[in-house]
Amino acid sequence: MTDEKRFEEIYREYRPKVLAYVRSHAVDPEDAEDLCSEVFRKVLEHFSPERSGVSSYIYTVTRNTVTDYYRTRRIHAPLTEELPAGEDPEDEVLGGESLERLAQALRSLPERERDITVLHYYANKSLQEISDMMAAPYSVVKRAHQSALRRLRAALGEG
Repeated sequence: MTDEKRFEEIYREYRPKVLAYVRSHAVDPEDAEDLCSEVFRKVLEHFSPERSGVSSYIYTVTRNTVTDYYRTRRIHAPLTEELPAGEDPEDEVLGGESLERLAQALRSLPERERDITVLHYYANKSLQEISDMMAAPYSVVKRAHQSALRRLRAALGEG
C-alpha cells in the first residue's frame, strides 16, 4: 500500500472522531471543519506509514490544535452555574460546589483528566463516547475518570 493510500485510509477512519472531538470543545461549527482540516494537514506533514500509535498521535495533534485555537483567539468556553446532573453518584461531587471552586479544582487536574471530566459532565458524553473520541481504550478512560474524581474530591475537601 502506498503512503498516499495509507493516509487516505487513516483520514477516512479518524476524521469523524477528530471532528467530534473538536465540536465537543464548543468550537463554532465552521471553525470545527477548519480545525479538522488543520489537524490532518499537520498529520500529513509528519506522516510516516511505519508510525506506531497512529490514534494516539492523531489525538495529541487534535488536542494541541484545539488548545492553540483557544490560546490564539483568547476564547473561553462559556460555563454556567448549573452542571448537568447525571445518574452517577459522582455527580454529587460536582453538583454542590460553587463554579469558582470547581473551576479551580478542574484547572488542577492533568489535561487528559480535565478533558474527560468536561466531556463527561459538561458535554454529557458517556465514557464510551469519550473513549471513541480520544481513540483510547475504554479502561484507560474509565481509570482516568476515576482518578479525576478522586483528585476533585481532594481539591474540594471531600476526600
